Amino acid sequence: MGTLQRYILRSYLVAFLIAGMVLTFVLSVGFLFKVFQFIMRGASGTLVAQYLFASMPEVLGFTIPLALLVAALLVFGRMSTDSEIAAMKACGVSFTAIMRGPMIVAVLCTAVGLYLQCYAMPRGHYVRRTVANRIAIDAGVQLVEPGRFIDEIDNLAVFCDSKVDRTDRDGRGYTTLYGLLAIDRREGFLREIRADSADMRAEGGDLFFELRDATVTPVAEGVPGVTSMSSFTYVCKNVVSRTAKYNKKPKDYDFAELSEAIDAAKASASEISSEASDKWIAKLRFLMNYRIVWALSSLCFVLVGVPMGCQSARKESSKGMVLGVAMGIAFFLFIMLSESLSDKPAAFPWLIVWTPVLISIGAACYLIPKNQ
Repeated sequence: MGTLQRYILRSYLVAFLIAGMVLTFVLSVGFLFKVFQFIMRGASGTLVAQYLFASMPEVLGFTIPLALLVAALLVFGRMSTDSEIAAMKACGVSFTAIMRGPMIVAVLCTAVGLYLQCYAMPRGHYVRRTVANRIAIDAGVQLVEPGRFIDEIDNLAVFCDSKVDRTDRDGRGYTTLYGLLAIDRREGFLREIRADSADMRAEGGDLFFELRDATVTPVAEGVPGVTSMSSFTYVCKNVVSRTAKYNKKPKDYDFAELSEAIDAAKASASEISSEASDKWIAKLRFLMNYRIVWALSSLCFVLVGVPMGCQSARKESSKGMVLGVAMGIAFFLFIMLSESLSDKPAAFPWLIVWTPVLISIGAACYLIPKNQ
């Protein structure tokens, strides 16, 4: 690789890494906000770390293509404004040679994108959903926060003025709640439980409240009025029966699992209605192509972003930047909007999703010769 190629590649990689770090932070804000919610609920550090780590493949799946596009527009826009592109052409360097370094980076990033889209992101999504389910249980049952309703438990909301964590003689932990108010909807009607204090503990899937100076309104369905008692054990059965087990959905399937699911759907097509089978197979086929197209966005953005950035005048360079960013947004929007057709076999959604790739290739075939 010559000096000129190393200069272009170095400039492009620096811009790519800086843009990647900025975009990664911006796109991680949503996940970080979710993590802060988990921390406020008192979730364990291990589960929070698992959730955050599992979120990174999805963030990188967005960041890498966008960073490639931004780097192409910035670097080649600057080089064009400083007349470096014109000087290279005057020395006999072809435009395809100028693009060689960024294209190598784009091909490598496309390979990384295929891995992220087809394997890392589905597995990360599965881990996030599993961890979120586990955190909801831990936070809702074991870590009641005074001063606010805890409504993560199924059909049960708990409020208390203050709490004290304790340990019994057998070493088992429980929590004493003061100023308890619980709203129970588990049996199909609304029941209100109040108590001056209550010892709360979970055993298996059940939640036990040892109430003191309590009132229950109503004590049973169809029995109006308030029932008062000095001490009472109130049991909420199966409110924490959810486990960390989360059943996979198509978005959680990696590429091999999608292929197996398609084969299984075709084999069992005779056992269900033709319409339902066609919709299911169309959705699975769409997901396979959706992920490949998303990974190819890295290559498409460099093919179009480099010639868009290479404008001879500063004014045109700004125009190229705006058009390039608009192109990137339009590319992603079209992919996401095409998902609305994923269960409509007559529309061939697994082919429609390739439209932005074909448009990008067509634009590159027009722009690259124009810059030669």
